[in-house]
Amino acid sequence: MCPRFHVYQAPGTPLCISFPNLMAIRKTIIIFFLFTFLSSQNHCSAAQKWVKAGYWYSGSDFPISDINSALFTHLICAFANVNSSTYELSIPSNFEQSFSIFTGIVKRKNPSIVPLLSIWDGQAETYKSILGEAVNSYVLSSMLAQSSHRKSFIESSVKTARTFGFQGIDLFWLWPDSTDLSNIGTLLDEWRATVDSIGI
Repeated sequence: MCPRFHVYQAPGTPLCISFPNLMAIRKTIIIFFLFTFLSSQNHCSAAQKWVKAGYWYSGSDFPISDINSALFTHLICAFANVNSSTYELSIPSNFEQSFSIFTGIVKRKNPSIVPLLSIWDGQAETYKSILGEAVNSYVLSSMLAQSSHRKSFIESSVKTARTFGFQGIDLFWLWPDSTDLSNIGTLLDEWRATVDSIGI
């Protein structure tokens, strides 16, 4: 059964979702930023109370065609990576085919579904975080810390999402520190300014 999601959105701001009782993992902090960047017709209406979202992991054996997208409002295709040298978004080459057909397939059963592209700091780091081990999330932290790195990330993420037909981006990150959380605010402001400037 899908958990319920609380939806928060002030006018002109990114859509943020919190998950009450998402997982039974103690002391796990999940920061989930949902950044939609299409026209207002894709934003949740004031009357809509719940977002029914699910992840599809590209490394799984579960075919995209078996997803019943009619059960969801948002489906998230996971995961894209951040290059540690250029800070640009990259899709693992062995998953490019799956990413390229994801949106088309899930929209066949539910044309109003909002497909999203999820970004993380890697499987090894995420797995360690879930187990409560120390994690070096230097790629995401470094990307957030410098304006030029954020610019590379933002421009490449918007380009990649548009190329693959995604209508938004999800940033999946366990255990960001207080500096990261402050820098995420800056990232979201710059992301929104970029999207507004190109008129998506």
